[in-house]
Amino acid sequence: MRPTLRASYEVLILNTRLFLNCLDGVDDRNAQFRLTRDTNHMAFVACHLVDARFYLGTYLGLGLENPLRDRLEGVRTIDELQDCPRLDEIRWAWRYVSEKLAARFQVLSDEDLIPDGLQTFPIADKSVLGGIAFLLQHDSYHVGQLGFLRKALGFPPMSYDISHDMS
Repeated sequence: MRPTLRASYEVLILNTRLFLNCLDGVDDRNAQFRLTRDTNHMAFVACHLVDARFYLGTYLGLGLENPLRDRLEGVRTIDELQDCPRLDEIRWAWRYVSEKLAARFQVLSDEDLIPDGLQTFPIADKSVLGGIAFLLQHDSYHVGQLGFLRKALGFPPMSYDISHDMS
């Protein structure tokens, strides 16, 4: 792996584990409970994270199809989600895309990371490496939401336990 990707790779692996740790012990009923009418539930946030990970895969040249795509296509808000995937489907899709991304990080070259990214993100670094950094920060933001929702639903706090580690 390129040294320029090492820190990003570590965040990818950490967020992969924390996502799964946030969902530990949570069932579908709890995952789809909205704390208020104006908040998302855990399953919706998790679906958004899965979708964002598949976007990162596309951004990095992986030709992966999100298995949740049919149910998430065109959905921008929780109120538009007609058929919420079950947590086992969400977890499977998360593990699948995360494993593919971890493998992709191993073979990216410095040249792959330098060109202007395909997408403009709200950061100054417009390179592919900058896009990776933004998308991984996006993961972190929403994993934090999952941790908050988990605690608000009465579950123990999210753990940094390595039982779901991919490395």
